[in-house]
Amino acid sequence: MITAASTMPATVTVLPSGTQLPTSTTSGVSGSNQTLTENNFFQLLTAQLENQDPLDPMTDDQFAAELAEFSTANGVQNLQTSITGQQAVGLIGQNVAVSGNTLVLGQSGTATGAFNLSNPASQVGVTITDATGKTVANLKLGAMAAGPQTFTWNGSGTGGGTLASGNYRFSVNSIGSNGAGVSATTYSVVPVTGVALGGQSGPVLDLGGGLTPVPLSAVQQVL
Repeated sequence: MITAASTMPATVTVLPSGTQLPTSTTSGVSGSNQTLTENNFFQLLTAQLENQDPLDPMTDDQFAAELAEFSTANGVQNLQTSITGQQAVGLIGQNVAVSGNTLVLGQSGTATGAFNLSNPASQVGVTITDATGKTVANLKLGAMAAGPQTFTWNGSGTGGGTLASGNYRFSVNSIGSNGAGVSATTYSVVPVTGVALGGQSGPVLDLGGGLTPVPLSAVQQVL
């Protein structure tokens, strides 16, 4: 009896040029981080069909299963993108904390700042400066626990008068119970005025006070 093994020795099939998964990388991005796109998927599927064993071809069920698997993965990715976009849009009109040390003194006459203390502090002070770097106000916040903290400035200057609305800067000076300094990371608290969707890095938030737009991932806290 003649068998398939006696007529067709085992061979290794090499995919034709142009059907392999792309190996080139973009500058600064490793090949392991590349995403399999819809075009890549259909290139691989076509190559698989062209080079399959004629004595053991892919069945209709196997073909449908591969299409369904890719469709499901693609659908999940689209759903995640949609949810992220909805979260970003929901921030419009709310104040968020992002990296920086800007105080936006609005028409209401108040400004909010935020910071994160590395350790508990027995004394915390905030120094506020104008665009020229001149100190215009000093705040004493007292003792504070480690972690995220916020403060409010009513716009009063060192001379007792109310300062004009606009952007100011602040720095945090904190001391622990042992007399040593406690480090603090500062954050700008600004309103989200709009959202741009569809960017390669996800939604981008437009910020009040003339601050540079930031990606949604830059938000440290919603206040």
